[in-house]
Amino acid sequence: MKRKDYAAAIDYYTKALDIVPLNPIYLSNRAAAYSGQGKHEEAKNDAEMAVAADPNYSKAWSRLGLAKFVLGDAKGAMEAYKSGMEAEGGGSEVMRKGYETAKRKYEEESGNAAASESPREGAGGAGGMPDLSSLASMLGGGAGGSGGMPDLAQMMNNPMMRQMAQNLMQNPDMLSNLMSNPRIAELANSFGGAGRGGGGAPNFAELMNDPSIREAARNFMGGMGGAGGAGRGA
Repeated sequence: MKRKDYAAAIDYYTKALDIVPLNPIYLSNRAAAYSGQGKHEEAKNDAEMAVAADPNYSKAWSRLGLAKFVLGDAKGAMEAYKSGMEAEGGGSEVMRKGYETAKRKYEEESGNAAASESPREGAGGAGGMPDLSSLASMLGGGAGGSGGMPDLAQMMNNPMMRQMAQNLMQNPDMLSNLMSNPRIAELANSFGGAGRGGGGAPNFAELMNDPSIREAARNFMGGMGGAGGAGRGA
């Protein structure tokens, strides 16, 4: 990265993520490398995954803010920088500057910034529980056959997967942001979704239609976070 060899950095972090999926540092650093190449959509995708894995990792919020700003989402950039300041516990000069720049841009675009804006409802409602069917679809529902099913127990036993699920419970808005993120398919594949004889992404939508599995997943996530409070970045 210091030599600005972004292609080599992307290759390195991609290999590292094959070994340690959802590592927020690797995701955030790959996001920075993508930004260096001008691939801001890819940078946004990685940064979103990084903050979902660890909302306290402020560098990932900064990289998400930059990517969203360059992509023309001033409001999203402002929210990302705000979450980054909260993660830092006050806000560094760089984070505050990014926030102010995005805020000014948002105000220019919307006419009067702080106009009546009602808070967005999260995907999980007041209790903070994400929509399990949405989470299922996010992890590859509707694309593959039964042979490509990843090991659900393996996924739930992975500490990074558990942490991400807990973070999504606490901040259902984050779940909404991840719904269109192509990195989710990569995550499913890393847990055995592809190449296990099924030829394609696992059909989690069908899996979650099984009442016993749906209840097990609900119990699993409910046991981790209770009634989901105010998550970071809300």
